[in-house]
Amino acid sequence: MLNGQAIAKRVALLVEQNVEDSEFQIPYSALKQAGAKVVVLGSRMNEAYKGKQGSVSVKADATTTEVLAKDFDAVIIPGGMAPDAMRTNRNTVRFVRDAIAQGKWVAAVCHGPQVLIEGDLVRGKRVTGFKAIRQDLRNAGAEVVDEPLVVDGNLITSRRPGDLPIFTTAILKRLGLSIPDITLPNETDRDADWWKLGEAWGGSSKSEIVQGLNTAIAGERYGFEAFAHYAENATDAEMSRVFLAICATRQHHIILLENRLGILGEEQSLPASASGVYAHLKTWLQFSRGDASLLRRALGDLQTGVIDMYKLRNKLTDPATVAIFDTMEVNLASEEPQVANLYHTRLVAETIEPPQPTSRPAMVG
Repeated sequence: MLNGQAIAKRVALLVEQNVEDSEFQIPYSALKQAGAKVVVLGSRMNEAYKGKQGSVSVKADATTTEVLAKDFDAVIIPGGMAPDAMRTNRNTVRFVRDAIAQGKWVAAVCHGPQVLIEGDLVRGKRVTGFKAIRQDLRNAGAEVVDEPLVVDGNLITSRRPGDLPIFTTAILKRLGLSIPDITLPNETDRDADWWKLGEAWGGSSKSEIVQGLNTAIAGERYGFEAFAHYAENATDAEMSRVFLAICATRQHHIILLENRLGILGEEQSLPASASGVYAHLKTWLQFSRGDASLLRRALGDLQTGVIDMYKLRNKLTDPATVAIFDTMEVNLASEEPQVANLYHTRLVAETIEPPQPTSRPAMVG
């Protein structure tokens, strides 16, 4: 207490070029709303740090060279491409290492744990992170789990933008902070309206989440129609079986997406371009040349779907919607080698052409 007033919590928020915008913005906004003193730390003063998505532009309040960990209550490491630069700065790594040693809360999201790896701070720790760095974490001696939030000692980690409302809530609670008129849910409550917190703190709006769901539904409806036609036109019984199984998975995905829309109190609104896409598919089938052609197009559909779903999953900050996209990406990725194996085992004697790009509805606008 100072003159009868509580001393504001001081939180260091690290930044470098190409930081993931939402992973900087959401903790920053939430902590400010809670009355914390947020100090943005970069490697250079008088430099405008730009976000990876173009929505963040900020100058550092100070650099990691001139500050001391003892003067902060917590350190936050956002992701994007920024941690790759942070980890090469010895002062930044030293600052984070000192914070861990002094028992300060250190929270890293997405690629943020790369800085922890550089400081040899995950050895023997239970952590999570973006999928692309999980093997790096294991190689650094960590026990890696695929969960929205992992807390081990004074270390807090999360995986991606979709985890941000839960990640930020965990930071606020451990700092003993609250926000007027906002109830922070239990971190393990997967049914909480986390999207509302994300929206309130500068993440995805409800309309953006609904648009993402409708875009995904359009893609899955196309996939269902396409693979039903592939199954009908295939002369190989095993090909038909695999294609029909993929149809069933598309139906399951559509149900999950529709249910999520219902929970949000919204209805489907498919893009007007969808009818043209289906017409193009039927035209293509009239001129396709047997099983080889079907398999190449099917493989192209799946490869396009994996990439589109990956981008869409990392775009939104609603944990429940992103969890559905995660399931969809895993299923798409498992179907791709099945179709590729059919191609290689049954059609190896034919001339191999690369999978053709398809005209399925774009998953990411």
